[in-house]
Amino acid sequence: MSIPATQKIFPAIEAGDLDALRALLDDDPGLVHVRHADPEVHHWTSLQFAAAKGQLGACRLLVDRGAEVYTNPMNTYPPVIQAAWNKHAEVVKYFLEEIPGKAAGTNGLGVTINLAARQGWVEIVRKHLERDPLTVHQRGWIGDAPLHWPSHNNYAEIVSMLLDARADVEADEINCYGGKPLHWASEHAPAAVQVLLDRGADVNSRNRKADSQFYGMTPLIMNATQKNDCAEVTELLIRAGADIRAVDATGKSALAHAQERGLLKIQEVLGRHGAA
Repeated sequence: MSIPATQKIFPAIEAGDLDALRALLDDDPGLVHVRHADPEVHHWTSLQFAAAKGQLGACRLLVDRGAEVYTNPMNTYPPVIQAAWNKHAEVVKYFLEEIPGKAAGTNGLGVTINLAARQGWVEIVRKHLERDPLTVHQRGWIGDAPLHWPSHNNYAEIVSMLLDARADVEADEINCYGGKPLHWASEHAPAAVQVLLDRGADVNSRNRKADSQFYGMTPLIMNATQKNDCAEVTELLIRAGADIRAVDATGKSALAHAQERGLLKIQEVLGRHGAA
């Protein structure tokens, strides 16, 4: 089966064939903006594809030919994040250190504060807050505040930094899962949980997103729905006053969820504190 002319750029990128890529772009400069036709590849742009494949030479050539550096459509992530998730350190370095100013909407830092916080890039988060203090309230494309992902990923230093910058400890994620930073941290992030609790997070807050599978859950119930079986978080939440008898919108308690999923460590902690 022949490859459509607009798609020939992608095999050249994947192979790292810069001569072929250059020839294609010389013949049709507009190819630099083409998207992959395969939905399984998330309709990535040529630069997203090159970054995900770790093809630094192709990234440089595409940027030189006018590729949009910070492409962030609603169903995927920009090239620098594709490179980071696929562990292509040299490509990440290129975007963040060589051409950060080409990434629109990032305060000249190469990545938004939300995604920098998600990745644990402390210094980039710090620079965002210095250059524009209001970025502490910026929303990501799933409606997350900068505080959500570092809470989930247990980046306690970033959580503290954002709270020092007046991040809302009770901010709701509004477009996907719902929940406050403490809900997100309660999955498997004890250091972040402790920081959030110390800074006033409501241990019995509820997920308010009515169309979410997590609707009505408290952080303790959320903790008991995750495969990590993180009993350290269970203990922290209970010591902070979590209601072990609370139920979610389906009528299930933390213990019921833990039993359903075979989370033995969490069941033991809940039972020791009187859950039945």
